[in-house]
Amino acid sequence: MSKRIVTFGEILLRLSPPSHLRLTQATSFDLYYGCAEANVAASLAKFGLPVKFITAVPPNELGESSLSMLRSFGVEPIAFTQGKRLGIYYFEQGASERPGKVVYDREDSSFSTLRKEMIDWETIFKDADWFHWSGITPSLSLELAELCKEALVVAENMGLTISADLNYRPTLWKYGKHANEIMPNLVQHCDLLLGGIDESEKVLGVKMNEGETEEIVFANWMKAFPKLKNITSTHRMRANASSNSLNASIWNGKELLHSREYNVSHIIDRIGAGDAFMAGIIYGLITWPDDHQTALEFAVAATCLKHSISGDINLATVSEIKALMSGSGGGRVSR
Repeated sequence: MSKRIVTFGEILLRLSPPSHLRLTQATSFDLYYGCAEANVAASLAKFGLPVKFITAVPPNELGESSLSMLRSFGVEPIAFTQGKRLGIYYFEQGASERPGKVVYDREDSSFSTLRKEMIDWETIFKDADWFHWSGITPSLSLELAELCKEALVVAENMGLTISADLNYRPTLWKYGKHANEIMPNLVQHCDLLLGGIDESEKVLGVKMNEGETEEIVFANWMKAFPKLKNITSTHRMRANASSNSLNASIWNGKELLHSREYNVSHIIDRIGAGDAFMAGIIYGLITWPDDHQTALEFAVAATCLKHSISGDINLATVSEIKALMSGSGGGRVSR
């Protein structure tokens, strides 16, 4: 359990109207910090794993506040202080049949000023065993995609396990490249991938025929990217903004395993649920490397609990997740 993890990505300021108000109604906002790779880092640190988070923030109070939040979870941030602003996103909580909505304001952020050869990846990875990234970073600019590639080449050469969440956000790919022109060149370095079969062609460039099962699609991904050892996916059913049923699966190249299904009602906040799952599957595969079923059950229980927690970051502990895995759910008061 001494695995040392590095994650890389942008940390954002999140502003959400309280009480499920619409953005057009807002006169005040609840403030959080987060975003994909930062959320994963914070969850893993809360699980007790040593984690470094690589990013860039402005040299002002917002930059320092975001880093202080990460430190409060036990993350070691390595932040380049440059640029003029922290990226922002506004999140409108949905309710019932009204979906949630995200509005990004992250252009010209400090993170966007990072470039190749600015980061000494060999030093960053010197004491690391695992590197995690997501498809959000290369979606922001060609320069950040190239920086991500630089990190992946070094991480692979140094023997780190590499994981990625495809995290396809169509509204972020604005610089003239489609995801399937960029992502395959990055995913080829990965050992573990989180994604859904609907992302096969538009993100990975792997053709999917009508009616193909998840097992067939994931097997084709492994043929296209032979370094992959595990592919995992989450599934939402009967979903609206207030109530979901969810489960997950993992393909290890031999069999497709399925988790139990959870009915998640009265959702408090679903932002970061995928990141909670990603942190859970990383922790699970590190803790139970020969028991993929248990690793999967841990991850899906983690994402289930995240739906009950405000903000981007999953505050559930290992003991709470294990308790849910063992059937101690139902919202009973712990005394």
